[in-house]
Amino acid sequence: MNRFYIQTYGCQMNVADTDRMTALLERSGGEAVGRPEEADLILLNTCSVREKPELKVYSRLGDLRKLKRGNPNLLLGVCGCQAQREGEEILRNAPYVDLVIGTANVDRVSELVQQVRATGQRLVALEMPKRGTPSWMAPDPHMTTDLIDLLPEDRAPAHGKLKAFVPVILGCDFACSYCIVPRTRGPERSRPVGDVLGEARALAQSGTKEVMLLGQTVDAYKAYYRADDGPESRVFGLADLIWLLNDVDGLERIRFTSPHPMLMSDALIDAVAECPKACEWIHLPVQSGSDAVLKRMARRYNRARYLDRIHRIRQAMPQGGITTDIIVGFPGETEEQFQETLSLVEEVRFDGAYMFAYSPRPGTPAHGWEGEVPQEEKIDRLNRLIAVQNRISRERNEEQLGRTVEVLVEGASEHGEGLFTGYTRENKTCHLPGHPGLVGRVLQVRATRAAQWGFFGEPLERVGAALPVLA
Repeated sequence: MNRFYIQTYGCQMNVADTDRMTALLERSGGEAVGRPEEADLILLNTCSVREKPELKVYSRLGDLRKLKRGNPNLLLGVCGCQAQREGEEILRNAPYVDLVIGTANVDRVSELVQQVRATGQRLVALEMPKRGTPSWMAPDPHMTTDLIDLLPEDRAPAHGKLKAFVPVILGCDFACSYCIVPRTRGPERSRPVGDVLGEARALAQSGTKEVMLLGQTVDAYKAYYRADDGPESRVFGLADLIWLLNDVDGLERIRFTSPHPMLMSDALIDAVAECPKACEWIHLPVQSGSDAVLKRMARRYNRARYLDRIHRIRQAMPQGGITTDIIVGFPGETEEQFQETLSLVEEVRFDGAYMFAYSPRPGTPAHGWEGEVPQEEKIDRLNRLIAVQNRISRERNEEQLGRTVEVLVEGASEHGEGLFTGYTRENKTCHLPGHPGLVGRVLQVRATRAAQWGFFGEPLERVGAALPVLA
């Protein structure tokens, strides 16, 4: 029996890919282990969005080479976006690596591992789906998809997980000038509605309470489907899918990430606001507050369009959470244009943000552009942005003190003995006094103390045991 260990870098899609590979390897007789030293197969599932994660992978490969020297049966593989981007280059840089698996080939992981073991030859699998007829234009709801349909018995990795990632669309047809995703994930492909619903039902049966629908541009989701009570097939979008998932027994919460502002429709906003199981939280990447920078980024919207969508979200969900992504130091960005980003952050008052200094990515349109911002200036702008957003995040949380929030309790907190942690519907962290029996329960909690990251709170209902006093 192969004992395998997978280390995951990067985004939620990579986590979902790791779950899929885990299920497939277990299906073929493998056993997941908790330490690389125990494994006969080690896979690094990698990210290429920025340079730093790629460098970390090579550093980690250097560490793992020592294990390979001591275990001649150990196979070492690299998967994910870095594997797709670099391919054969990984074998040249790290000749002790046995296999490189691109993003569209993770479903072949068992076959590829067996092939390397049988032949003793190193292997690179990078085949990417060709761009063709969009799946939503085909009346067959089971049109070809490169996502495996995992049955309940195959979802062992998800068993007991309160929260799970469910990919609904792969690839991206946008061409943002800074982004490597179209190259590493390929063209846009939506999963059949029936497959998504089937996976959600299987997850709910295994104990999952919350699903996060994933896609590089998740609101581009389109698939042909005929509902049970529908007279004929029609195209279903993300808003329709959310309403269908609302009827899955056992599922209590639905989220999605990451949408594109150009595709953020009123129907989708209304679905989040009105669907009982949809959480009132939207992560809407803005990247920059400057129209000039957005144009160079090829984002296809301007500041006014973005603010219009924010206004519509606030109208529909006054207490809802809004988070974002922001890049500073994009080629050609001036101080004045950076100030436009700061002013947008002050105007929107995001609940939180992922903030980055621009990292040139080989293979993207912006790589090698003139006007590169000096690294020290990038870091200075990033630090100033972080300071502004951290202040706003804390202020937003302080505004919620005394409010009752719904919390899905996930486990023990690191903030003190007797405390447990979970997330509100608005995707804010909440620490509350509790006991292990609360894990998996949804509680009504009063926010009593604010921090930059979220709240401390007190349960409003009897929870079956004496609770410690929250200081």
